[in-house]
Amino acid sequence: MKHAYGERIAAALKLSGLRQADLAKKLNIPQTAVSKIINGNQYLDFDLAIKACEILGISLDWLAYGFENKPNPPFYRNPERQRIEYLLSIIKEAEYPLVIVAMEEIIEIRLKETPPGKSKKST
Repeated sequence: MKHAYGERIAAALKLSGLRQADLAKKLNIPQTAVSKIINGNQYLDFDLAIKACEILGISLDWLAYGFENKPNPPFYRNPERQRIEYLLSIIKEAEYPLVIVAMEEIIEIRLKETPPGKSKKST
């Protein structure tokens, strides 16, 4: 089985129109090293991975994990949102429909309430 890391390097090379030799030259490493990376037998060290990402126009998150991770440090985040994310992370996949229904009901109730900061009109 091929390693996803190498597959992502290969895909980024293809999309950028570069060849293995081009990337190797820009990283100042042998072309055989790029081949080993693509085949899953070797990894770039951190500094070279950053440089490769810049050359290929990809993020380090995508290279390492295959998805974009938006920078959002925990100390900037709303504690309630962290709690919700934690709770969502521990529920079982089979429970997702129940959670979605509950969330939709909460949203429906909130939409019927008077928006914060506005007083109710008297009749």
